[in-house]
Amino acid sequence: MSVFEKKEENFDNHTKTCENRLIFFFGIVAILLSLLAARLYYLQIIKGKELSNKAVQQWFEMKEAIEDRGTIYDRNHIPLTNRVKEDYLIIKPNFTANDKNLEILSDLTKIEKNKLTSLILKNNKILKLLIKNKEREKVKEIVRVKGTTIIEAKKRYDESGLASHVVGYINEAENTGASGLEKAFNNELKENRLVKIGAIVDAKKEVIPGFGYVVYESDDSVQKNVVTTIDYNVQKIAEEVFDKNYHKGSVVVLEAKTGEILAMVSRPNFQQNNVGYHLNSNERELYNKALQISYPPGSVFKIVVAAAVLEEEIVRLKDEFICNGYEMLGSNMIKCYTYERGGHGSLDFRRAFVESCNSTFIQAGKILGGKKLLNYAAKFGLGKKTGVKISEEVDGILPTEDYVKGPGIGNISIGQGSLQVTPLQVARLTNIIVNGGVDVGVQLVKSIINDKGESVIKFNNKNIKRVTSVGTANKIKQMMNKVVDEGTGKKAKIEGVESGGKTGSAEAIGEDGETVHAWFTGYFRGEKSKYIITVLVEDGGSGGEAAAPLFAEISQKMLKLGF
Repeated sequence: MSVFEKKEENFDNHTKTCENRLIFFFGIVAILLSLLAARLYYLQIIKGKELSNKAVQQWFEMKEAIEDRGTIYDRNHIPLTNRVKEDYLIIKPNFTANDKNLEILSDLTKIEKNKLTSLILKNNKILKLLIKNKEREKVKEIVRVKGTTIIEAKKRYDESGLASHVVGYINEAENTGASGLEKAFNNELKENRLVKIGAIVDAKKEVIPGFGYVVYESDDSVQKNVVTTIDYNVQKIAEEVFDKNYHKGSVVVLEAKTGEILAMVSRPNFQQNNVGYHLNSNERELYNKALQISYPPGSVFKIVVAAAVLEEEIVRLKDEFICNGYEMLGSNMIKCYTYERGGHGSLDFRRAFVESCNSTFIQAGKILGGKKLLNYAAKFGLGKKTGVKISEEVDGILPTEDYVKGPGIGNISIGQGSLQVTPLQVARLTNIIVNGGVDVGVQLVKSIINDKGESVIKFNNKNIKRVTSVGTANKIKQMMNKVVDEGTGKKAKIEGVESGGKTGSAEAIGEDGETVHAWFTGYFRGEKSKYIITVLVEDGGSGGEAAAPLFAEISQKMLKLGF
């Protein structure tokens, strides 16, 4: 081997050694970077929240804690509560409740001094009071008083009062649900909702000037919120349409396939932030009239009578009846609205339904018998709660068998007498017909979710059952279509859209004596589904004149939104 070849070999060996050293060096660097990245991932992602909380705790000193509540949402997670941020005064038990301080506090919160005194003296808890008067000087003066703090927090209810009877209201002093979903899901909405109020402090635990107070939620426990079936936009439509036309009554909107409640309106409305104002009122604003008050159904009950006689094959659509304008049951005369003109005369059962002839339905009810009619009414869900998760719901009233053995069969056959139903029950029985004789029930709450939007509990409607045959249901639905095409419900007609319904004018005893409530219950076929709308107008008189137009207007507005 020549000298040149030896030098070339030594050069190659040296180059390989350098390459190996570089590879080893970069390998070590890569391993170290990988370990560093893994450590950063562990600290920031896996342990990030825990370490962040520990860091916060080092400079955060809790001064007090208050109870908050979870949010109630519509079906699309649009909040029905906690929509607006406001400034609140936190009043601690060591607050000096002298006349001067109470006067300032009353001026800022617009709560009477006597009530404030009662709240402060009777409660050893922290009070959270909304600041309604934001006059700077008075706010500065009150926060100088020992036992007060100001925080920014979400206001439970806004001024619109949308779906107020569904949501309900709380006893603010106790942070406890008093009605509606607030009451029904009080435990879930309060669970793990302790909010800490504290200050930024230095190493000596002294408050750092300029940083003020902060709200800090350190609890990692599951916090719960309620998701309803209500659709914010449908609820808004139903409330606006009703408010534009009438003062007292109710509207219920269902999605036919699921029985989910898209809107539930009760009027008059109430102020959720000022419930005390309504306590001595005789307007019954705090009652949810969709399910908490029952009414005679009037002629909408003829849907049940028709279903019973057709299902039992006692009456056929072409069977002829004679209406003289009245029916005698013993010494009792029950009139048809055609009494003054001598009655409808001869008409078949189909026409009697479309024209809402009392005489025909009294005759049909007598043929069927009171016991069977009561059994069918129960099958359609009358006389018992629908099962929506609001504890204030009432059963309504089904007459006794003794009542229908005598003249009472005439009254109940036209939805009068001791029979009473809620608007929600009427919406449900209407949906049974629209769904081909199947009862899918009604549903108001879809799920419980955590603050991340993840489902904790899902509520499913499992009590599906058949009430009538498909044939019977279809016959009644066809008659309901005729009601809006050419019968008593013409003002409910929606051009170019399949729809049907039944009118009702129910005699009742009101606050000022005898009155007549107006009903319309029906359905329309939308782009996505069929929808049930039941309207009750207290003291409205004719269902065809007062309630049917509201059905049409709500339907048309829903159709414009793509329902």
